[in-house]
Parts: sequence; C-alpha cells; structure tokens
Amino acid sequence: MLRVLDVTLPVFALVFCGYFAQRYRMLPERAVEGINAFVFSFALPAMLFRVVSTQPVASFGDWRFAGGFALASLAVFLFTRAAALPRRDDPEYATDTPPAPRDDPGRRWLRARSAASAYGLNAAHGNVGYLGVPLVLELGQQYASTIVLAIICDIFVVIMLSIALLEIDRRRLRGSADGRPRPVLPTVAGGLVRSPLVLSIAAGLAWAIWGPPMPAVPDNFVRILSAAAGPCALFAIGASLGDRRIALTPTVRALISMKLIAHPALAALLLVGVFRAAPDAAAIGILAASLPAASNSFIIAQRYGVDARDISAAIVAGTFGALATVSLVIWLLGLTAR
Repeated sequence: MLRVLDVTLPVFALVFCGYFAQRYRMLPERAVEGINAFVFSFALPAMLFRVVSTQPVASFGDWRFAGGFALASLAVFLFTRAAALPRRDDPEYATDTPPAPRDDPGRRWLRARSAASAYGLNAAHGNVGYLGVPLVLELGQQYASTIVLAIICDIFVVIMLSIALLEIDRRRLRGSADGRPRPVLPTVAGGLVRSPLVLSIAAGLAWAIWGPPMPAVPDNFVRILSAAAGPCALFAIGASLGDRRIALTPTVRALISMKLIAHPALAALLLVGVFRAAPDAAAIGILAASLPAASNSFIIAQRYGVDARDISAAIVAGTFGALATVSLVIWLLGLTAR
C-alpha cells in the first residue's frame, strides 16, 4: 500500500495545493480561469496529441475495453438519471406540457428531467482528462493508449448523450420562434468539433496514420508544452474547487457513492466478467471509472440552468474522498509504477 501512496499522494497533493491556494485567496482574481484556459486549450491537448501520435494505431482498437467501459458509464448514467426523476404521476408534475405559465406542471417536469440528466452526468463522467491522464502516466507510459481510449468513450457516450438530453429539454422549455422543433444534433456535433481535446486526439490519430517522424523543433515544442499538462491540470482541479461549499445532503452522498463505488464495481464486472478485456486494459478501465466526478458536470449543469449546488458539493467531497478510494483501487488491482 505504501508503494501505491508513493504514486497517489503526490498527484492528489497537487490538487490540494490548488484547492488551498484558491480557498485562502492566494491567487489573483480570475487566475483559475486563466489556468483552466491554458490547460484545456494548450497543455492537455498537447499531451493528448503526443500520446496518441506516438502509439500504434491498433492500440486504439481494443473493442473489448471500449465496449465494457462505455457500457458501464452508460448504465451508471441511465440508472442515476432514472433514480433522480420524480414520479410522473406526482401531482406536481401530473399534466402534460402546456405552452404557457412559467411554473406549470409540464415545465416543472422538464426542469426536473434536466436536473436528472445533470445528476447522471455527474455520476458517470469521471475526471479522466485532468486527473486520470497524469495519474495513469505516473503508473506507466504503457497505459497511455488505454486511458486515451477511456477519454474517447467518455466524450462520445456520456458527455454527448447528456448534452443532447439537456439541449432537448432546454428547447422544449424555451420553444422556438416558429413553433417547430430545431435539430439538436448540429448543436452537439458543433460542440464536439470545437473541443480542443477531441481535435487533439483526432490530430494525433491522423499523424500516427499518415504523418512522418516528428521533426525536432515541433517535437520539442509539444514535449515541453505537454510536460506542463500534468501539474497544471492537477492544480487547476483543486483551484476550481476552492471556493465551493460542501453540504453532504442525501443527494450528494448518493452521487458520490455512485461515482466512487458503483461505477468502478460495474466497470470491473463488465470488463473482466463480460467483455474479458486484457488484464492491464481492464485494470486501467476500473481505475478510470473510480475517478471522482469532473468539474465539467458542474459547468454543463450551470449552462443549462440546472441548480448545481449538490453537483458542486459532490465534486468537492468526491475529489477529497477519492484519495482513499482511488488508492484502494490501485492497490487491489496491483497497479504500481513501472
């Protein structure tokens, strides 16, 4: 267990540094936005591009891992969303959606459904990018392609489905000027196409397939920039949580339990028992599923007008609790730095 803590303690210590720096106002105003912008738009894309472009393309075709990991995340999302939905025959939501008053039962039902989708995203969308990549690379470069494949599954299954459902509810709440529903797919696809993480993974795959050996100057540039991704991403996680309040309501406790316990347990069942993924790939998939919820779930919930207080608290408390649970998962899986 001490060897496991040699890996996890330094990683989470960087998260806690960011948390306390923001908590005690050691950072200037809007510094967190700047750090996050640097990590999201520059450092992390550079790391992902470098990882993907240097791996054999065949290593991203592990359908057993992709199927098991994606199905586990999808199941957690759908179960959490269903559990969070109020009963449709509840008097508060009993009537169909009419086109008028602001607080009619139909509109309250749509808002409750949006909140349920946001809770599902929080329970199924782990911090695979900011926290998972640095942590897994500490365990060994040989796991790089597997954690990138986990990111791809996360983006194209959980995030894409969540945004689609939230977008549908928002458009039904707002209605359209001509009374006709507008297509949701262009909105979702446009957001994915503009994502630096998606673009960097796609560029890395394209370079791995068709690109020549990387010339020294761009290779050194990408290497230096990607080296900043790990520490800056970990610091940014903590800093983004530093000004959030924690209230362990029943909803918060349920969200944390789903993310830190149910998600990795289901991933283990599917990856090992059903899809029979390779042992190393299954171990990284279980570890990725055990990561705490990502701040993206809070950002997306706010964007769609969901009351995100419980989601915020679940992210903060879950991130602190993950030091113990992620360390335990790594120890049980026998993963050590190589």
